[in-house]
Amino acid sequence: MFRTLRGIPLLGCLLGSIGCHGQPPAPPPIPKGDYGAIIRYLQARIPRDMARENVPGLSVALVNGQELIWARGFGLADKAQGVPVTPNTAFRAGGISKLLTATAALQLVEQQRLALDAPIRQTLREFYVRSRFHTDQAAADRDITLRRLLSHQSGLPSEHLRDLRSSFAMGQMPARVSGVWLSSPPGSQVAYSNLGYSLVGAAIERSSGKSFEAQLQNSLLKPLQMKQSSFVGTRAELGYRALGYEDGVASTDAQVRDLAAGGLWTSPKDLAHYVQMLFAQGVYKGSAVLTRASIDEMFTQQNTGNALDFDCQVGLAWFLAPCGDEPIGPGVRTYQHSGGGDDFAAQLTLLPDQQLAVIIMANDSNAEDMVVSLSTDALRMMLQAQTGDPVCADDCQPPTHGLKLRHVPAAVDRKRLAGFYATAWGVFRIKDEPDRLSGELAGFDFELLRDDHGWLRAQKKILGFWLKDLGELGRVQLDVVTVQGRQMLTARSHGQRIAIGERINPPPLPLAWADTIGTYQVLNTHEPDAPLSGISVRLEEGFLVIRGQLHDEPLTDYILLPVDNAHAVLAGNGYGLGDTVSRQVNGLSASGYSFKRTHSPNNSLIF
Repeated sequence: MFRTLRGIPLLGCLLGSIGCHGQPPAPPPIPKGDYGAIIRYLQARIPRDMARENVPGLSVALVNGQELIWARGFGLADKAQGVPVTPNTAFRAGGISKLLTATAALQLVEQQRLALDAPIRQTLREFYVRSRFHTDQAAADRDITLRRLLSHQSGLPSEHLRDLRSSFAMGQMPARVSGVWLSSPPGSQVAYSNLGYSLVGAAIERSSGKSFEAQLQNSLLKPLQMKQSSFVGTRAELGYRALGYEDGVASTDAQVRDLAAGGLWTSPKDLAHYVQMLFAQGVYKGSAVLTRASIDEMFTQQNTGNALDFDCQVGLAWFLAPCGDEPIGPGVRTYQHSGGGDDFAAQLTLLPDQQLAVIIMANDSNAEDMVVSLSTDALRMMLQAQTGDPVCADDCQPPTHGLKLRHVPAAVDRKRLAGFYATAWGVFRIKDEPDRLSGELAGFDFELLRDDHGWLRAQKKILGFWLKDLGELGRVQLDVVTVQGRQMLTARSHGQRIAIGERINPPPLPLAWADTIGTYQVLNTHEPDAPLSGISVRLEEGFLVIRGQLHDEPLTDYILLPVDNAHAVLAGNGYGLGDTVSRQVNGLSASGYSFKRTHSPNNSLIF
């Protein structure tokens, strides 16, 4: 909740630059078996891409079955000290950490110390939830299972923001978040949750009797000879770790509280060992690390039947479909996970049928799109080297984005679509105006037009002339469909439909919540890198709109829907949505924080 746009998938690129940077030249034809041509191309391209995006350092590894084809570092791990990136330089892996955490949990399932479908409360007895989706609160606790935590279907909030940068013991987390309100019914949809993986880490500790780091080292990292990999510490402790950057400026090397969700330090070369183990059905250099049954379970779709997930398929930790990103090629199965935040970017993508994989890590927050593009092109070239046939997405047909294909929606269509939509990136406002349909999201204004296939496309008009398509935002096809009685704003990208928002109608506004309008500051926190310093609540066209504040930077707007006099939720479904905001005597509380009101329309200053 209360996030900036950076680091959130899909629309991070769509809105980031109106649009993203231009695509690099297409890779050359690759003769069958000529992996050297791929290496030569990447050696020439990567430094150019890094210079264009101002990325200090990057590391890459290419895997074919049990062979590490290539591992190479580029640029600098530390600009001030002039330390180069080598194949052994470790980067923060971000969300890729979850792959190792899920693997460690499955090892304990094999040992019958954990069970995939048992309530997690059997292991974490102090942990319980509150639910507005259950009449029996004990049933809500039973619905939070290891399987649902690993596949992001637990219904837990995406984050617990309070003490996000603290270093308190992982085993304290279940008690600290006990009593948290569920954001969605368990098992009904995928909603990415770092909080959920924090609890998985605590369950690994509790069931193994060891610290998370000790268990991961003993059961996974050492058997895989991942010598530069660890879940503890910061760059200052080990010289082979890269320093993170944001817009070219060195960042604070902060502690990571949710180690199991995003605390891994590793290199692409080390992660290649993990991939080789998966390709070998759980065996690495003759030693069994994981059973074939566990690997099959990890790569089995867990969210079958979830209508709100549309074409996004999720296994245990792994994304089993591109989920709106550009696919490697028609009919090519692709499993992947990315890692962002803390001024690093990473991508691990593998093709299970061909046993090909690419791992790329960089030490700048702005490298996410570059890393994904490099990964996609490298895998296409590797597939071409394996088969001898060229590979491209969307049957190799160039996309058509001509302005002549678009027309203004009819009046009845505009009236149907106009409204407020709750998305993970904030409030998407669609307005029916005279002879046009306009959209506004995160400060960007544009017109919405229908293409020849009936989809909505975004386009910008300045001084009466069409400027150009809005980059990726102009290429994504949008529309509103009704699913399970809910009006969902969906995007169709590269042939896949995914949900990006939900239409919300103005609700009745209880007087208790009408009285919450004003500004608030965080109470009782001494976090130097707190993700939130305050919030504000205002009334807009019948909606309560809540906005986070990080020092002088306003964050994204969300719609606040009262549930009763004491509780309201952030409207919508997905990352950060559905989270509960509670009224207190002197203010509000959310995500572990308490907020005291400092100003209201009826009282100039409240203490």
